[in-house]
Amino acid sequence: MTAPKLAAAIRAAATAWEKATTFDQRTYALACPGELADILGKAVEEALESAGEDPMAIRQEVIAAPFVLLAGVFEPGELPETPEWFTPVPDAGGTQMGRAAATAAHGFLGMETVSYGSENSGELFVSLTAIPGKGKYARKSQGGLRGHTDAVSFPFNGETDASNSRIAPSPDLVTLVGLRNPRAVPTTVMVLDEALDKLSPEDVHELKQGQFSIGSQTTFLEGMSDILGDVHTAIDEPVLKDAAFGTIVRFSHSNVFSTESGGAAETAAENFAKACGEVAKPVAIEPGDVLLVSNRRCLHGRGEVGDDIGGHSRWLLRTYALDTSELDDSRRHLGDQPPHVLFP
Repeated sequence: MTAPKLAAAIRAAATAWEKATTFDQRTYALACPGELADILGKAVEEALESAGEDPMAIRQEVIAAPFVLLAGVFEPGELPETPEWFTPVPDAGGTQMGRAAATAAHGFLGMETVSYGSENSGELFVSLTAIPGKGKYARKSQGGLRGHTDAVSFPFNGETDASNSRIAPSPDLVTLVGLRNPRAVPTTVMVLDEALDKLSPEDVHELKQGQFSIGSQTTFLEGMSDILGDVHTAIDEPVLKDAAFGTIVRFSHSNVFSTESGGAAETAAENFAKACGEVAKPVAIEPGDVLLVSNRRCLHGRGEVGDDIGGHSRWLLRTYALDTSELDDSRRHLGDQPPHVLFP
């Protein structure tokens, strides 16, 4: 079992870092995520080696997995009341250690913790909580979410968007950090291979053709308009693609449409959405847990959150990870933005 071994190593690395630093030092370190990932990633590797484990084998297994739950990798400790908006993430002991644990996992995997300038002003970590009110964000935050991949309109890693070569790839990992979950609201995961097993070869073939329009998700819309002057939509793209390590996916129930309605492509997308629902598994992220979800091999969603607002209600953090070893600097914002903020 890889997950418990990696979880123990991350917990050891994060705990040692916490003991060796002050609160202010941790605040400063978290503002330099690339440097912190190097430090904590090496500490995780050393902890695995000290336990007699093979870091390379564990790294490869985790990268290949659809999702990995790392249980109890940090102590949530001191937390303020649950915030009522995505940003900013309050700087408290519990949020510091949750962010450090996620950064340690990414560093060990050789990935960079990243954000996108068009989503939540490029904040590296955002809070996922129930938002008060009756607007679109409130309704979406309190309800359930169907299966999707994040930053769905952006290209796969290693590819270029047809309309704008600066647009960075979607993340390789979506990372969720548990701070509070009193009602055990589940995150749902839908393993791609399991969903594909329920489809006909004809449906799979249709989903691999460049015949789908893929729109931007809600949290990107405002920033996308500000940066690009319009909302980004990828035209005539496939939902599925064959890669060296297997089939990968970009999909959202509400943002992916066949370019021509009423044909085999639309039927295939409907059948795929149904299959995802049939294979969905609940994962309750408890305080101190980190869930790594492959944004290529797995879709994710969420159960009904409810209208508990603030106080000690459900609170997760979310961030992204990407293998940026071959990413051109033109696909970062740079300038007055930190280097981890990708374009757009």
